[in-house]
Amino acid sequence: MLSLANMSDEAIFKLMSFYNETKEFEDMIGVIIPTIFAFVIAVGLVGNLLVVIVALNRQMRNSTYTLIIGLACSDLMFLTLCVPFTAIDYSSPVWIFPHWMCNMINYLQHASAYFSVWTLTLMAVDRFLAVCYPVESMTLRSTRNTLILLSITYTVILISQIPVAKIHDIYEYQFIIESRSTCAIVDIAKGEATRAEARSYFFSFNVFGYILPLGITCILYYCMLKRLWYTPRPGSCHQTAGSTRNRPDAVKAKRKVTRLVMCVVVIWAVCWLPLNICFFCSGLVYPDTLVIRGGKLAVIIQISSQVLAYTNSCLNPLLYALMSENFRKGFMRVITLTIYQCSFGCCCKTQLRSSRFEVTFYNQPSQANIPSRSASTHCKSSQPNEQSSLLAKSNSDFDQKRTPLTVVEKRSASPQLP
Repeated sequence: MLSLANMSDEAIFKLMSFYNETKEFEDMIGVIIPTIFAFVIAVGLVGNLLVVIVALNRQMRNSTYTLIIGLACSDLMFLTLCVPFTAIDYSSPVWIFPHWMCNMINYLQHASAYFSVWTLTLMAVDRFLAVCYPVESMTLRSTRNTLILLSITYTVILISQIPVAKIHDIYEYQFIIESRSTCAIVDIAKGEATRAEARSYFFSFNVFGYILPLGITCILYYCMLKRLWYTPRPGSCHQTAGSTRNRPDAVKAKRKVTRLVMCVVVIWAVCWLPLNICFFCSGLVYPDTLVIRGGKLAVIIQISSQVLAYTNSCLNPLLYALMSENFRKGFMRVITLTIYQCSFGCCCKTQLRSSRFEVTFYNQPSQANIPSRSASTHCKSSQPNEQSSLLAKSNSDFDQKRTPLTVVEKRSASPQLP
């Protein structure tokens, strides 16, 4: 405990006023943040479980949906193994869990964060191959190969994060008149680590957890959008005759999936940007902390950035529901079936039959996928006779009709990766 015997009354009054003000602020944060995290956990668990259930449907078993399942599982891991412990740490001034959980939780936090971003990068690679090399990549983009690639990626991440688990420990310190403890990198929290060691920790996540994967993804999407934008229009002589992959419905489907995956990446980049900036600044100001440099404002910024990053784990299912008709119909089907079973068949019987019909009808192959010869006929002759011209116009009209971190740093401990 801090000795107050040799301090003047005025100094004691100022010190205790600061202590009471800090305690009041921490008590408020200890209620607000766990409440927000509880909402994030509830929405994220339900949403990501729905994604996994719907994406496991037979009509959705391909490389893209396999990667979406991988991303949903990463979010579920983060929501169940990381967010609850961070919420408890906000509400308690001491570490209440066993010693080994400090290493394990930080290990899983880092691993799940890397899982998400590199799964998004693999999704960008998958879309790039599907759009730019649709025929050549058909065998490469199989579900089996995608699972193998995911397994290799996750294994490399798990092995690479072992040092992170080793450097974390329980940090005990004195805060005015009470003893506290938290899970942190003790050398950084005490200021005993060198600047190179501290910056290697902070900047490595900036590079390998944000800049590098996001840079690769942006390059791939630039190539994809360029390819999709300049795809020949139907009826053009540059269109491959008899190819269903260059037809407007096929191109439209590619654009929809690419737009969905791109939105997921953009939302992830926006949500994790503030926390990465905090990490970068923490490395720059070391051995000082952002709390020492910025006071309460820095604490609020760090808390907000961490909450925003955590919220990303529950946003993807909402994007799928808003932008994908397949997922929207699948979600409604699962929800209706769940209500029907929980009510022992008393509720949603009509909706269940209706949704079963709609999903079955929606998954049937459309006649729009049947290759049309109007484009190739148009390209073969620049001056067709009247009969062939009428036939081409008739076919064209018919085609148109049928195409459907730190736990706040509130205790001046070193920042942790959330």
